[in-house]
This record gives sequence, C-alpha cells and structure tokens, in this order.
Amino acid sequence: MFASSHRKALLGAVLLGTAAGAFAATTSLQDLGDGFTQSGTGASESFAEAPASGGSLADMVERVGPAVVQIEARMGGQASEMAFDGLPFGADPRSPFGGRGNGQPEMAVGSGFVIDASGIVVTNNHVVENAQTITVKLSDGRELPGRVLGRDPKTDLAVVKIESGGPFEAIAWGDSDHARVGDDIFAVGSPFGLGNTVTSGIVSARGREIGAGPYDDFLQVDAPINSGNSGGPLFNGAGHVIGVNTAIFSPSGGNVGIGFAIPSRLAQSVVAQIVKDGHVSRGRIGVALQPLNAEIAQQLGLSDARGALIADVETGGPAEAAGLQRGDVVTAFNGRPIPDSRELARAVASAKPGSTLSANIIRDGHDSRVNLRIAEMSDS
Repeated sequence: MFASSHRKALLGAVLLGTAAGAFAATTSLQDLGDGFTQSGTGASESFAEAPASGGSLADMVERVGPAVVQIEARMGGQASEMAFDGLPFGADPRSPFGGRGNGQPEMAVGSGFVIDASGIVVTNNHVVENAQTITVKLSDGRELPGRVLGRDPKTDLAVVKIESGGPFEAIAWGDSDHARVGDDIFAVGSPFGLGNTVTSGIVSARGREIGAGPYDDFLQVDAPINSGNSGGPLFNGAGHVIGVNTAIFSPSGGNVGIGFAIPSRLAQSVVAQIVKDGHVSRGRIGVALQPLNAEIAQQLGLSDARGALIADVETGGPAEAAGLQRGDVVTAFNGRPIPDSRELARAVASAKPGSTLSANIIRDGHDSRVNLRIAEMSDS
C-alpha cells in the first residue's frame, strides 16, 4: 500500500456534516460522468458559468445562491435528535473531528451544491453517512427526495442525485490551483439548519494537513463557517467553486475563523468518477514513504530536502518491477514536480490504474528515470 508516515491529527478540528448510504450509478449517468472527465479544470457544458468580473458580491450571491442546497440525511426512525453535520448537542467538541458522544442522532443536516442541471449535488461523505433517506431542500422552498450515487470516505466527498423536479440551477467549478493566499472568497451553506447563509473572507493558507485522511491538501479560510456548512461551496471572487467546506478548527465547536475546504482540483476529479462509475479508483505503486528532512537529505548527498524518500518497496509490486529501491528519492512523477511524500501519494492515487507513467529519481547522487505500471488500490 502507498502510505506516508508520521501523520499528525489536528486536535479540535470539527467536521461540519455526517455521511452517506449506498451508491448506484446508472447507465444514463455514465454519459454525464464522461462529460465531467473531459471537462478538465472547467465545468461541463451544462454548468452555469459565472462572469469573471463585475457586479457586487450581492449580485454574485444572487446568481449562485439557487444552486446551493440543504441536505437532510435521516438515519431511520423518528427524528428525535438532530445533528448539524455530525456534531450533536452533547458531543465533546475537543475530540478530533467531532465525535458523536453517547447519542446517535436520527437526522443530520448539512449543505451541498448542484453542479449539473439534471440534479447532481456535491456534498461531504460525513453528511450522508449511514443515511436511509435523503431530502434536498432548495432555496425556493422545495423539498425533494435524493439518493446517494456514491461516497469516497478517503476525501470525505459524496454525490447525491435529486430524484425529481428538474432542471435545476447549477454552478461552475473553478480552479483551486490558482487560488492564492489573500484572495477574496465567500462561502454559502446552511449553518445549524438555518438555510442559505453567506459569509466572506480570504484564503488564509494552502496545502493544510489536518489528519482527516491520506490525501489532505486543504484550503484554509477565515470566512465564518459553522456546523451545518459541511458540503457547501467555497467560491472565489469570480463566483466559481474552488472548494468544498468540510471542517473547522475550534475548541468549542463554533467558528473561530479557521475553516478548511477540499480544493476543487481534487473534488472535481473524485466527483467525476463517482458520477461515472459509482466509486473512485486509485492508483498504487507498492512503496512506503518517509518524509525527507534536511538531515536525511544531507546524509544522502542531496542539495535540498525536496522529494519523496522511499522507505520500503513491496515485494512483487509495480515499484520493484520498475527497479525502484529503498533509499531512492522521487523528485518528479508523470512530469509533475514532487516536493514531498504527501504530494507523491496524491499524484499516484490520482493516476489511472493500468497506465504506465514515468518517475524521476535520485539514487546515490545520480539522476535517473523509471517507468511504473500503475496498479489499482484496494478499498481496504
């Protein structure tokens, strides 16, 4: 398995939603999934493009607001207890990612957004987890049934299909790779089940790792978001979605100005696979990774500590077949620079199983290149 060591959980981080049921992609949705895959960093042709500039924030919110929805996930039985994205009253907010405490709520409330007029909704996995029934509440007051097409716990993403009432207003993906620290952003969601609420701020940091999963690469923002915002969109100044709001750092469970969003580059890829196939396929090459620090880099004769250090190679795996060895440092993968082990883990996971991709390595001070046959990662 492809893994990076020494991951650190960020105590006090609180998930903003609860998660999903079974998936069932249909044949009619495969064509839509193909469109997602071909669209690259942009939106599919059916997406409603927002203008790049002009107008006030109020004008922009008016355009995108109808595509933001509230999601109610019923776990079964009567809704005697409600959780706003997985943090029921009485849970210990100091525990990592908001444990449920002693009570299991009957219904969870989170947010989501429509990305296709047919009713494809993006939300968080933890918003719809274990849900038996899904209700999608639109900004115009309609309450429509939904079903979970698929979930991806490793990135905390899920896709819901609204079952009736279309066509729907949809919003466009933006490019999170171009988001810079200091850029203006705004978030729309349903904090505490109140319905569409707009808050604004800036991108505070990029590439945050909070121990939420193996592919952490969060955008950090200071826009006020709270329980119930999970799965809601994070917009850039042009009104395009550059992130999916997922967690907050809080000692009390409330907003303190530190929120985290899954970047759209990752979210769009995962969502496209779920829509097309009902699940997410990831690549693996059969190595264990170790962080490369300055001391180890010096021992290896490297000029700096950039790259991913291979700590072990799986017997019979793709890496061994390609000639990779323990102690090799991977500096590029498929033409993409690799600054650290986390980036290599994400790059390999996003590679298509069955494809053959190149990796640049340093061994004993010498540069070389190998070709790797990408295997498929198991769900376990």
